Amino acid sequence: MKSRLGLSALFLLATVLSVSAGVIHVPGDYTLIHDAVQACAAGDTVEVAPGTYGDCTHPTDGDALACVIMKSGVILRGSGPDATIIDVAGLGRGIFVENVSNCRIENLQVTGAFAEIYGAGILLRHVGNDVEIRDVKIFENLDGGIICIYDSHPIIEDTDMVFNAAKQGGGLAVEEGSSPIVRNCNISNNEAPSGAGLIIRNLSNPVVENCVIADNTINAAFGAGGGVAVMNSSPQISDTEISGNLSLGYGGGIAYLDQSGGFLQNCKILNNVASNDFSVGGGISTNQSNPDIDGCLITGNSVPGAWGEGGGIDASFTPAPSISYCTIVGNSTGSGGTGGGIASQFDAAPSIYRSIIAFADNGLGVSCLYGSTPLLSCNDIYGNPGGDAVCGTDGGSNFSSDPLFCGTEGVEYNLQADSPCAAANNDCEVTLGSEPEDCSVDVVEGPLSAARLLGNAPNPFNPKTGIFFVLDTQGHASLRIHDIAGRLVKDLSPGSLPAGNHRVDWNGLDESGQLVPSGVYFYTLKALGLEQSRRMILIK
Repeated sequence: MKSRLGLSALFLLATVLSVSAGVIHVPGDYTLIHDAVQACAAGDTVEVAPGTYGDCTHPTDGDALACVIMKSGVILRGSGPDATIIDVAGLGRGIFVENVSNCRIENLQVTGAFAEIYGAGILLRHVGNDVEIRDVKIFENLDGGIICIYDSHPIIEDTDMVFNAAKQGGGLAVEEGSSPIVRNCNISNNEAPSGAGLIIRNLSNPVVENCVIADNTINAAFGAGGGVAVMNSSPQISDTEISGNLSLGYGGGIAYLDQSGGFLQNCKILNNVASNDFSVGGGISTNQSNPDIDGCLITGNSVPGAWGEGGGIDASFTPAPSISYCTIVGNSTGSGGTGGGIASQFDAAPSIYRSIIAFADNGLGVSCLYGSTPLLSCNDIYGNPGGDAVCGTDGGSNFSSDPLFCGTEGVEYNLQADSPCAAANNDCEVTLGSEPEDCSVDVVEGPLSAARLLGNAPNPFNPKTGIFFVLDTQGHASLRIHDIAGRLVKDLSPGSLPAGNHRVDWNGLDESGQLVPSGVYFYTLKALGLEQSRRMILIK
């Protein structure tokens, strides 16, 4: 009987311990972060006290070591990005995240990572949107800040990727079919031979929203994308500032190469430089690529080299971009170049409409070179020292008048009430450019919108994808899928929702429960008085 009571007591004690488990402390319970993570069960949290931690001794693949290898279902939480520091000391990777789910890394810093292959501060492979990185500082790593590769689709929020170096993608690399959601991040002061701030390549389609990508530097001759390089991919980049970046080849701010697409929406492309003698696209370069460039302010960019082209935007070869509702002002080309605002080259035929192309420091507003035939409709092309003529195909309603910007700090490119670019004063009956008709200096900008459709990931997908959106206030949300012909495929409307981040999954089935064929589909969110649509691709 005594023995049975003893066993019962031990069982009860073990049960109590199991129920109360959930938080493991470093250095209280374990000295090393990796050991604490490996001791966790799903649902546990590792709380790491302030201090600097090393221990880069844990093998991953090949000979590469890591300080921490994540497990599914575990939260790794530091005491703050400048309080809890994982210092890799050049011995390998910082945090290795592969084939795991439902885990989160937050409130810490990773520095000093380096390995010969993919030696990033944080390396992610084969993970979904239930893997999250939040409020993390990725600082002075020598083979990339964060790398997402091989179908990795994490959420990266409120994270600083600063002062890192890499072979490609100094701050963040998104590669090989990966589609992370990158939100409210700072990608600055990084360097690499291509994509000094961010590189996106090989069928990767991330969502990048409300970020700053600034002061990144290409460190090799003819490297592309001082801020961002996009290669054979279709990212969705919105409400992001890309400024002060330096390229030695294509795209001081952002370069699209190799049949890339996606959209660049409501962004500010400011004071970027492509500095080689034959560089193109001080702000934006597109080469055999057709992104939608919509509602962007593109100013102060330059290609100062002797034969530089496209101070604001260069579009070369086909396919070519669509440029709409943009304010392209105060950009400059090289002394031997011609396209101060936009250069269209080598049979490119970009569509340019409802934009303001003005006040280049030198060069034409729009230049057409080597057989290019842009289509221009409803643009104001004015005050460019090389000339304001329409070249290519004149689609009508183009004019050349002073746009009457406010010229006041904070609202430099807003439009005066009597501006010819204001909706009431032109034949197009829409406001041209990216900035509003409001010269008030005391206007405080609120949120960009009350509802924001962030995109879907993965994209392309098979057969399931998640659609992400944000509501600033409580409200009713309608979400519907249509095919390329406009026919309703699936109604995913969630109805009334609280304020905050939301996700709705689509498994590729139509209203009758049948799996839809491969192809392009459109999803439309209607919420809080706004309607927004995006494109996604199902590939079987």
